Amino acid sequence: MSKPVRLSCLGLALVAIFMFSGCAGLATRPETSPLLDKQALALSLQAKSFNRHIVSSRGTALTRIETPGKSFRYKMAWAAVFPDKIRITFLLSGLPVETIVADGKRVTFFSHTGEHARHTFQGKDPDMENYIRVPVRLSEIIRVLLGRLPVKPFDDAYFSVSDLSLSTVFLRQEWTGITQALHFDGQAKVHKLVSMNRAGNPTVDMTVTRYKTMDSDPIPIQIEIRNQDRAKLTLDILNFQSNPSIKESVFRLTDPGS
Repeated sequence: MSKPVRLSCLGLALVAIFMFSGCAGLATRPETSPLLDKQALALSLQAKSFNRHIVSSRGTALTRIETPGKSFRYKMAWAAVFPDKIRITFLLSGLPVETIVADGKRVTFFSHTGEHARHTFQGKDPDMENYIRVPVRLSEIIRVLLGRLPVKPFDDAYFSVSDLSLSTVFLRQEWTGITQALHFDGQAKVHKLVSMNRAGNPTVDMTVTRYKTMDSDPIPIQIEIRNQDRAKLTLDILNFQSNPSIKESVFRLTDPGS
């Protein structure tokens, strides 16, 4: 087995914006009201199906990535097709810096500045932790840029017993325990998703600070992502096109990386 590829600091930081995965663990499920459980399940299914009719997208965004002692600002352009195709290019002063391409079979990282060699690894929905030291699935990246919400799989949902406002829902899987907490605002929109580790403690949270109607769809356009290592990314979507026709050639990287 080949050794994991270490990308440049830029490559690591760029993909870290999608850190929604985390290890889930078995936690004791509290006694809750079956009636309230039905309400919690309805809210969770609503979040899971949010914008599910969007199966492709194009757009641009401004990104700011902050890690201890470092800060990066880029413009980002993308094209994505559900469930497993995406192309992302990061630009600085109008010039491409890094491109990430996935065609449903493999994922390629290309540096336009020569900061690192071109890297390709196989997988339709790979866990990218071995390559970028972040436990994130490609499918989660795609969902975010389709205007969807990265809701983890679940078979049980219930309101937090410590939240009398009934605005926090815990998601569980039978064999893995709590996987995520969803926080809803007064209009029943998700404004925060928090991933949990095996002990049930938060690891990464995504906060949606603003939604905007774009192409007739309510799209999260201001997103802030933090992890427990004080890494933070702010994503401001400038343009968003729902369900455009995208050629297959977009997801093939030519020799020059264009």
